[in-house]
Amino acid sequence: MFKFKTKTSTEMKVIVEEETEFLAKAPLRYDTTEIDGKDGLLYEELGYENIDRPITIQILDNSKLDDILGWLNGYGDFEYNNRITKARFYDEIEPERKATIKIAKFNFIRDPFWYKATDNYTTITTTVKNDGNISSRPIIRLEKGEDESIDITIGEVRFTYTFPTGDTYVEIDCEEMEATYENLLRNRQLAIGYNFPLLPVGESTVTIHSGDATVKVKKKDRWLW
Repeated sequence: MFKFKTKTSTEMKVIVEEETEFLAKAPLRYDTTEIDGKDGLLYEELGYENIDRPITIQILDNSKLDDILGWLNGYGDFEYNNRITKARFYDEIEPERKATIKIAKFNFIRDPFWYKATDNYTTITTTVKNDGNISSRPIIRLEKGEDESIDITIGEVRFTYTFPTGDTYVEIDCEEMEATYENLLRNRQLAIGYNFPLLPVGESTVTIHSGDATVKVKKKDRWLW
C-alpha cells in the first residue's frame, strides 16, 4: 500500500504491480576529468538525480477511474513503508483493459531521498544521531531561554543565533538555508558561514558554547532507499 496526496492506494482501489520500484536507489551524478600523465580519471560528485521509472497499476474499481486519474496527477507527498518523499505524476496516463481488469501505465518521478513519515522534534543535548543511510540536513529548532543568544556547534558547523525581542523560538532549515519565526524570515539574526549543519550517518557531537536555549531537531534521518 502507498499514499499520495493523503489518499491511500487501498482507499482508491488500485494495486501497483511492482511496488519495489518505489525503493530504487537514486543514481549519483558525477563529472570526470582526465589529466595528462595521470592514470585513471578524477571523479567529482554532483549530487543525486531523481528516480524516474515506469509504473503499472491495476484498477480494481472502474467506477473510480476519474477519481484515480485526478489523484495521480501533479506533485505531492508520497508515502511508502512509513517513509515519505516528494513525487510527481506529470505524464499522460492511458488506461487499457487487460482481461476484466483495467490497467494504467505511467512514469513515477520522485525525489532521491526519503524521510520518516511521522517526524516530530527531538530534544538534543550533547549528541544527535542520524539513523538513516545517508547524510541529512535537518531542521533545527532553538527555543529561547534566559539568554538573548546561543552559540552552538552541530555537525561540525558553529553558528550563533540572537533572538529578536518578542520571539520565543527559531526554526533553521539546513536544506533551504533559512531561519524563520512564525513564517517570518530571521536570517539576519543568524551568524553562520556558507555551510549549514550536515549530519553524517551515526552520531554527531553537539556543543553549546554559550546560551541556554533548548535545542530540537527533525528531518535528521534520511535514506536513499
